Amino acid sequence: MLAGCTADPPPPPPAPLAELSGIQATGGIGVTALLPTAGPTLFDADRGTAVSPPGYPGGDVRLDAVRAGTHVVLTARPRDTRNPEPFEILEYTGPSSPPRSFGRAWSAAPDAGGEGLWLIRQDAPDDCRLQHVSFAAGELGRGQPASCRTRVRTETAHGLLITINADAAESTDALIEPATGRTIRQAPRILGAAGDWMLLDGLTDLTLVDLRDNRSQKLNRPSIGAAPTVVPSREGAVWAVDFANPAYRGTNTQTRDIWLLRPSGPTWDHAPGMPFVTEHLDRGFAWSAAGDLVLADRVLAAWHPGEPQWRLGQAALPKSDWSGLAIIP
Repeated sequence: MLAGCTADPPPPPPAPLAELSGIQATGGIGVTALLPTAGPTLFDADRGTAVSPPGYPGGDVRLDAVRAGTHVVLTARPRDTRNPEPFEILEYTGPSSPPRSFGRAWSAAPDAGGEGLWLIRQDAPDDCRLQHVSFAAGELGRGQPASCRTRVRTETAHGLLITINADAAESTDALIEPATGRTIRQAPRILGAAGDWMLLDGLTDLTLVDLRDNRSQKLNRPSIGAAPTVVPSREGAVWAVDFANPAYRGTNTQTRDIWLLRPSGPTWDHAPGMPFVTEHLDRGFAWSAAGDLVLADRVLAAWHPGEPQWRLGQAALPKSDWSGLAIIP
């Protein structure tokens, strides 16, 4: 006797919207961002370009921006990837003053307190070290030996997140004790770490690790896609996770699909207006001091978790070649 399954098939995922949707907020969205254009550009979401701070390197240079507490740090790297020199590390000091230089390093990452940086310094072609630098006090000792191919990413109270053999096919990620180099946790792909939590990528699911007791919990992916981009909020209580797709259904169409993960639950919440079609996956997103998620796509858009829709800035973003952003303050 044959029996058939009568259950309804799962509904197909929603088709992406044509663009990021939202409302023009009365009085604007009140967001100012430092855009890592060749410059860089201090950008008001409602009025447009405010100023280009002086003293930054120009020419064929790419800037990457990262926030460390209340500080914004930029890495100035040549677009020619064959250049053998480490990159210049610069701290943004204001709209009318030149940057503060921390010298050259292969990578820079914020420390756990937001009061300094971890740097991979180079002393000779195959001789590098991990050094801690304070914004207030400068270099905090010479540091410890490290591979020149190590990329520092961020520090939590539980350790420093790094990528070993960065930019190589055999790269792997690790959480280490920076004073000794001892490995606390290692995995092929650690998506992010903040507060007491770390998120690991898997073939079909994600793994959330509680760093207080090293317990792991499997999480179903709320969206299909490659390894997502993870940006924890400034206090680390909620994480924006973007399951972007640069080739939607095998086409040239790019889509963005942002979800919020609350690790303490853990729970997932879908950001409004997702997924949507975009040509600006490289523009990035960041958190403001007010707890808004700010997304760059044609304009700057702000959304506070729990709100029904995005609030759209009125000024068009620069169309030049840039990626990432840092919210001021």
